[in-house]
Amino acid sequence: MRGVAARAFSGLFALSWLVLPGFGVIDLSVTWNADWPQVLEAGWGLFATVIVAAAFVLLAVRPRAAMAGTAQLLVATLCLAVSAVAANETRLFVLVALLGLQTAIVGGLGEAWRERIEPLHPLSQFSRSLFLVAVAAAVPWLSYALHMWQLNRENRSDGDVSLGIDHYSVQGALALALVVLPVSAALRVSLRPFVPVCAGIAAFYLGVVSLAWPEAAGGLGRAWSIAATAWGLVLLVATFSHRIRVVPLGERPAD
Repeated sequence: MRGVAARAFSGLFALSWLVLPGFGVIDLSVTWNADWPQVLEAGWGLFATVIVAAAFVLLAVRPRAAMAGTAQLLVATLCLAVSAVAANETRLFVLVALLGLQTAIVGGLGEAWRERIEPLHPLSQFSRSLFLVAVAAAVPWLSYALHMWQLNRENRSDGDVSLGIDHYSVQGALALALVVLPVSAALRVSLRPFVPVCAGIAAFYLGVVSLAWPEAAGGLGRAWSIAATAWGLVLLVATFSHRIRVVPLGERPAD
C-alpha cells in the first residue's frame, strides 16, 4: 500500500507541475507565440516539466529508479531556494515550500529513501566524459543565472509574471540546475542516464527557442544560443558514450 500511495502521489504531483500551479505545459505551449516572451516562458516551462514533473513521473513509473528522481527533485528545490534569495524574489519561496513538501512525501526522506543510497566509490562511478562536458558549460550557465537574478532584482519583469513570481528568478534557477545536475550525474552512476538526459533536453530546447527569438527577454544571444543547443546534444552523447563500443577494422563480432 505504501508503494501504491507513493506512485499515486507522484503522478498527482507531476500533474500539478505540468498544469497548475506549475504551468509547465501551458508555458511551453506559447514558446513559439509572438505575443509572449518566448525565452522566459521556455525557461519556466522547462523547469516545471523537464526538471520537476519528469522526476515525479519517473518515481511513479519506475520506483526502483527512485534515487535519480529524488535527487533531481532535491536539486530543483535547492536551485529554487537559491534563486529566491539571489533574485530577491520572496514569493518564489511558495514554490520552494511546495516542491520541498512534495519531494518529502514521495521520496520518503526517511528509511525508505536511505535504503536506496549506494556507497560512493568515486573510481567506479565517475564518468570523465560527462564531467568534462558538464564543467565546460558551468561558467556560462552560472553567468547567465547571475544576469537573470540581477534583472529580477531590478524588477525587469517584462510583463512575464506567474503566481506573482517574476520569471527571471525561475530562469536563474534553471541555469543553476543545468550546472548542478550534470556534475552530480557524473559523480554518481545511479543518477544516469535520467538526470543528464533531462538537463540535455532542457539546454537544447532553451537554446533553440532563444535562437529562434533573438530579441526575446531572457535570450542568450545568437552565439550562446547555438552553444547551448550544441552543449545539450553533446551532453546526451556523453551520457550514453560508455554504451558505444567501437569494433576495430577486421574484427568480427562473436556469434
